Amino acid sequence: MDPIRVVVTTTPKPIKIIRELIADPTTLITRGSTYDNRANLAPAFLAQIVRKHEGTRLGRQELNAEILDDVPGALWHREWQHARSRR
Repeated sequence: MDPIRVVVTTTPKPIKIIRELIADPTTLITRGSTYDNRANLAPAFLAQIVRKHEGTRLGRQELNAEILDDVPGALWHREWQHARSRR
């Protein structure tokens, strides 16, 4: 039987399935930013989303493909929850 092959493209949000895929040793991850993809985007669209999101926290996710784990100012942090659940 051939190995299962899947291509997943998404804005990287810190949801369970994304975390599981990233943690899976059989997952091959290739990352690219919106800037890397600029040749495939309409210039007006690129200008609009860059103007709207560049330099913001959301821009790190939407433009730079970062997984944003914590909400600024939150009382609880995801890493604390994971550390506590592993005890």
